[in-house]
Amino acid sequence: MSRTIMLNPISGPPPPEALGGRLDSLQGARIGLFSNNKPNADVLLEQVGAGLERRFGVEIHRFTKEVPSLEADRDLIRRCGEACHAVVLAAYD
Repeated sequence: MSRTIMLNPISGPPPPEALGGRLDSLQGARIGLFSNNKPNADVLLEQVGAGLERRFGVEIHRFTKEVPSLEADRDLIRRCGEACHAVVLAAYD
């Protein structure tokens, strides 16, 4: 079961537990690429994903929330957490 910690982007620094634990290795890990659906977020994530696949042999899973200005649907967050060992989030313009 995954645990989700929601953060306010205009608040202070996140608590240490919000960052999660470090993976022992990226070799064979399932990595989520989570786009907020803003312009160019997909471009950034594709470059990051390609590098992770090439260098570490990770399995990439892509997730995109529907409306950039609204919070992600809880079901999408749940599916992302269940499918992945770690997630890279892009909030880009």
